[in-house]
Amino acid sequence: MSYDIYLTERVSGEPILLPIKHVMTGGTYHADYNPATDTFTPAATNEAWLNITYNYSRYYYEATENDDRFYGRELYGDKKYGNLGIRGIYGKTGLESIAMLNDMILRIESRYKKNNEWIITKRVKSKFKDRNGNERNPMDLFMHDQDFTEENYEVDVSEGPNDDYWTETAANALKPLYQLLVFAKLRPDGVWDGD
Repeated sequence: MSYDIYLTERVSGEPILLPIKHVMTGGTYHADYNPATDTFTPAATNEAWLNITYNYSRYYYEATENDDRFYGRELYGDKKYGNLGIRGIYGKTGLESIAMLNDMILRIESRYKKNNEWIITKRVKSKFKDRNGNERNPMDLFMHDQDFTEENYEVDVSEGPNDDYWTETAANALKPLYQLLVFAKLRPDGVWDGD
C-alpha cells in the first residue's frame, strides 16, 4: 500500500508536467526495460508525481501531531476531526506546502537525530513458523491456509538511511519529503492531490 501524491493544475486538476525531467523514485516509478540484460532502470519523467510507501506513515503522523494545518475539518464547520499526516498537504498549493513539508522534516530530524547522529530505536518483529516449527513467509502460510505460530521479538534499528527503500526508518521517510519540496518549489501554483 502506498500514497500516490500529485501536484496538479489548479483549473483542470490534471497532474502538472514540469519543464524539466527528473528521476525521483519511490515505491513505484517510471522505468525503462533493457531486454539484453533483462533489467529495469529508473526513467526520467516530467510528471509531478511521487509514490510513497505507507511504511513511512508513522513518521508523518508523528511529525504532524498537534499541527492544525494537517488536520481535517468537518464538512459544515471548523471542528478538527483527525490528523491526516502527509495527506494534510492535499488541497494546498505548492507554496502553502513548502513550510508544512519543511516543518515535517525538522520534526522528524529533531526526534530521531541526536548530536547529528541517527538514534537506535527498538522495534517488535515477528517470526512465523509452520506446524513443523520451520520459519516461513507469512503470506505462504495464509494463502495455503496452514496452521502457524507467531513469535514476537525486539530488535534494535538505526533510524538512519537504509538501502532497502521499504525499510521504515526516519531517514528513509525524509527522502520523499525533500522530493515533494522540489515539486512545490518548481510549481508553487500547483495544488496537491493524492491517493
